[in-house]
Amino acid sequence: MTRIMRDSTTPAAIPVAGTQLAAGYVDGSWDDFAAIQARFPGIAHVSIDVNGSHPEADVRDWENGDKAGSLEQWVIDHNNHAGHKDARVYCNRSTIPEVRQLTGSQILGKDYWLWVATLDGTKILPDMFGVSAVQDKGANLTGANYDESIVYDDTWKSSAPPAPSPAPQRDYVVVSLPDGASFKAVSGMVLK
Repeated sequence: MTRIMRDSTTPAAIPVAGTQLAAGYVDGSWDDFAAIQARFPGIAHVSIDVNGSHPEADVRDWENGDKAGSLEQWVIDHNNHAGHKDARVYCNRSTIPEVRQLTGSQILGKDYWLWVATLDGTKILPDMFGVSAVQDKGANLTGANYDESIVYDDTWKSSAPPAPSPAPQRDYVVVSLPDGASFKAVSGMVLK
C-alpha cells in the first residue's frame, strides 16, 4: 500500500484532503513542525532535521545548503535515540552516491533508508533498494507551494503518534465514620 506525504515551508498551503502523512522541519530557516502538527492532528507527522542537530527527528535532510555535520553519526545517533533502526535520509537522486559514501559504516536498507527527491513526476527509480519514499512532485506539478511524495514503506510512520496516556486511575475505598456517614477516599490515604 502506498501513501501520500506532503510537505511545505508554508504548512497552510498543503491541502488537508488526500494528505496521509505530513512532513515539517524541526530546525533551520523554516522550523514549521509545530504548525504541521497543528494543521494535521489526525495523521502521522514526519519531522525533518536540516542541520544535523536533532537525531530524534525522523529524517535527516541532505541537500545543498543542508549538509552540516556527519551524516554517518546522525544515522547512528538517530537509531540509538529511536531504539531501533529506522533512520531516513532525504536527498536528491543525484546525491544518492554521496549519501551512501558519507553514511560510512551504516548500511542502506539495514541501518537507514532513503527519501529521494525527483520533483519531475518520476515515481519509481531504476534502483529502489533502500528507498522508503520518492518526492515526485514539486510545486510546479502540485500547482501550489507544497511538494508531494509517495511513501512505499508500509511500516514507516504507519499511524499517528499515540495519544497521551490518561492520568493513572486511583483506587478508592469507602470510609465509614462512627456517625454512619461515609465518603470515598484514595486508597492508601492517611487520615488524621
